[in-house]
Amino acid sequence: MTSPLSNTPVGLQSTIASLNISNNSSTNAPVEQKKLFVSLDEFIKISEEHDSGLHTILVGGGPRSVAQAVSEMELLRSHKQDFLELQALGAEYDIQTTIIERKGADYVARGNAWGPDQGEGTVNTTPEAAQNHKPRLQEFYKQERSELQAKYDEKNPIAGSTLASAFQQPDGTEEAPNVTRAAITRQDQGREELDNFKKMHGEIQNEFPFYKLRVITDTSVDKIDLSAPNHPQVLAKPVASGGAARRLMANALVLNTGTTVQNPISDPNVRKHTFSAPMDQTAVSEFLKNKGLLDDEGQLKEGVKLAVGGTGLSLYDQLITLQPSMKLMERDESSPFGYKLTDSAKEKYQGALTVISNTPGKWIPPRHANNAQWTQEKAALTTPEELHAMLLHKDGCEIYDASFKLAIASVANTLGITPKQVTQSGLTTKELLLAQGASTEQHVAKLAEASHLEGEAREQALKEATWTLEGARRQAFLSTMLGLGMTSDIPKTIQRMEELAPHTFKGRSGYLIERAQPAGVTSPETAAHESNREQMNALTVATNDITASPWRVHELGVMLMEAGIIKYESGSYNNLKADENDQQLSFTPHGEGAEVKQFDAFIVSPTFNRKAEPALQSLTGQVKPIDPSIPDLPDVTSNRMLLSPNGKPVNVQDYGYNGTGDAHPKTKSKIGLKAYDVNNRDSAYDVSPGLALRRMARAHLNAAGLNLGSDEIIESFYRRHAHVTDKSYSEETAKFKEHFTNAMDKAAFVNAVENAVEQIPAPLRELKGNIFSTSIEEFSHTQAGREKAIIVGRTENPQSLKDLTPEEFVAARRQRLFAEAMDDFDATRGTDRGNLPKFEPASKESYFKRYIDYPMHVHEAVYQEALKHATGFLQSKNEEGKKQSAKTSVEHTRIMAQQTSKV
Repeated sequence: MTSPLSNTPVGLQSTIASLNISNNSSTNAPVEQKKLFVSLDEFIKISEEHDSGLHTILVGGGPRSVAQAVSEMELLRSHKQDFLELQALGAEYDIQTTIIERKGADYVARGNAWGPDQGEGTVNTTPEAAQNHKPRLQEFYKQERSELQAKYDEKNPIAGSTLASAFQQPDGTEEAPNVTRAAITRQDQGREELDNFKKMHGEIQNEFPFYKLRVITDTSVDKIDLSAPNHPQVLAKPVASGGAARRLMANALVLNTGTTVQNPISDPNVRKHTFSAPMDQTAVSEFLKNKGLLDDEGQLKEGVKLAVGGTGLSLYDQLITLQPSMKLMERDESSPFGYKLTDSAKEKYQGALTVISNTPGKWIPPRHANNAQWTQEKAALTTPEELHAMLLHKDGCEIYDASFKLAIASVANTLGITPKQVTQSGLTTKELLLAQGASTEQHVAKLAEASHLEGEAREQALKEATWTLEGARRQAFLSTMLGLGMTSDIPKTIQRMEELAPHTFKGRSGYLIERAQPAGVTSPETAAHESNREQMNALTVATNDITASPWRVHELGVMLMEAGIIKYESGSYNNLKADENDQQLSFTPHGEGAEVKQFDAFIVSPTFNRKAEPALQSLTGQVKPIDPSIPDLPDVTSNRMLLSPNGKPVNVQDYGYNGTGDAHPKTKSKIGLKAYDVNNRDSAYDVSPGLALRRMARAHLNAAGLNLGSDEIIESFYRRHAHVTDKSYSEETAKFKEHFTNAMDKAAFVNAVENAVEQIPAPLRELKGNIFSTSIEEFSHTQAGREKAIIVGRTENPQSLKDLTPEEFVAARRQRLFAEAMDDFDATRGTDRGNLPKFEPASKESYFKRYIDYPMHVHEAVYQEALKHATGFLQSKNEEGKKQSAKTSVEHTRIMAQQTSKV
């Protein structure tokens, strides 16, 4: 990014050179080290001594707040010349960032999921690309390898395996361990994040003494006061009892309250037997010990029955936290997973664990693909252009209808199975888990093959490792939700789409589109009047695949199920009841006449609840709600700014759990799902550079003396650079009309063929996948194929298939399947596709309203304009000063001359 003062006059260059922004040159003593972590009382004292400046308070000290602070520090370094040049013109910077964290300093940068109380729970996601994470973690792995390996081998053999394999082929090498997938525990990665934050603060305060960053720890924000919208206040008080609450004022407030959690058990009698807290191994062992469930050696007694909650990612935290008290696992280098179940556990703990959930037939799948690139054998049945057309259409509902249907059909096509087999509907929970385990064996076999290959052969084997049901499904859904459309070449697709749609797509692929998709179908205009349950169910299914568990972690569930250590029961947590003697819990599973189960204790992870966060709840009545019937759910505008009751933006940005919306009291539809990815760490790092640009754009104006009205100026810049004319929007959306019709055509055809295939008699069911694939492959990819399908459908003589044997059902006769499908398809399609849904682009206002964040190119343009504006203002001010000085000098000379002549 080029500075507007790159052609600085020589005189000004010398002025810049004389400035000492860092105060740490060889001739000056280093700046006194400022304390990063402070108590509330210490902060109050500092504020009384120095209460001016541009002050932003970030509520919550987890990954989002620290990501923003680090992005600000990175921007200071990368744009240092901008600050120097404005200082040379007379700008005076005083930038204050204050983070308030409810817990202690050890929890800063880590949030609920990455803190020191997280025990040995493994990381699930790939290290983020932002803020140099991958090189940082690569170095961290190498430096801490010995200590971490020894700890993991004992406390979490799964993490021991993931770390060891990161240094081995085909994953990585001794010098370059793999950082393209998770390898360590969340606790340790959180520690690295905190260490990096402290290190960077120590460096930056010497370079930029005007940037004052402090973290108030052990302090809770219980109330927000917006009586002065441009100067929001927070009521903060020490978490320890006895501390006085204090009011803190800022120019802006950012709510990074994250995922406030609560115990999912409300019955106080059941809570006595329930552990629901961060899954720390020591804490869980202590809980079991206090209940008398451990023997003298600290091991779970034989015959004890424990219930564990849920079939999602958190289940594995619960299972791992039982390692010290059950010795379930041990490292095994000969195993493809790097660990195995202990013989003693398999003998001693038969049926000791029962998984309880309210969703039978569901289990978090294993992760066989680590990114959104479509690497499958066959091309997808839809295109990025068709996907974008469906996003533009009305409220975007076809994303969850036609688009997801085509995603599932693409998986079916490439794997040679039917859409019903893709969704694995009809399987019991145990059958599903074991099927996932079989799929992982296929994945692992290909990885093992790749480890002995080089070059293209190795890359092909790694690609084929993703050719599993779970790998294909994750790629299909992830690429769809990121707006990429199941492409095999993501960079080229983004370039092509940005050229085709510079207003509605450019800079939006990825998290912006991921948030915009559900925002459309959960807008008040939709959710307050009709049901969006089907769309939200589809989103839940896709999310399950996207959040998939790393395959080594997932395999623990398979091992335990195969060994008979865990069982599954379907039912609500509310079905847990404390016995009269208050010694055990009874549980009534779903199903008429189900046998009541007895458990000695229940272990379950806390659940998210936005209403449990007092700071968010205190906004009720002070801001405009998204719908009058839900007064505690605020509406937000661009840059996630809250609105006053009269609809005017206030200086508060909400990045908290309010973004996940709520249920509309009338329609029961989800409303206000504008930040689907609140608990996604990567999205926090993705959005932080834009926040930093906005903050520093405002800082330039403030430093130039334009502090009054700087908020309005900045927002006017955003409106200008994000503005799209009605004509431009209309012309751009019109390009996608044919793409939309093609997508609807394909979806209708998939429906027709799928319905016909499902009618094939039982003896021929093994052929279904091939029939489905053969039927839709040519149709979906070529116009000739579509015409051929219609011709076949209209000319073949319909024939019952019930009497055919597999041998008789040869390829020629398979084509007759079209005859039974085409009647339905013809009716759906109509003449010249006239019956298909018509493309109705959303209005410009409603489409862009779905985006609560601006694309980066808009943030960058605003920053540059603010810099130019501040520069121009200071130059004009200096010129006026020179003129006034010259005028004063002339007048002074005249007076002196008069006085001299009198003498």
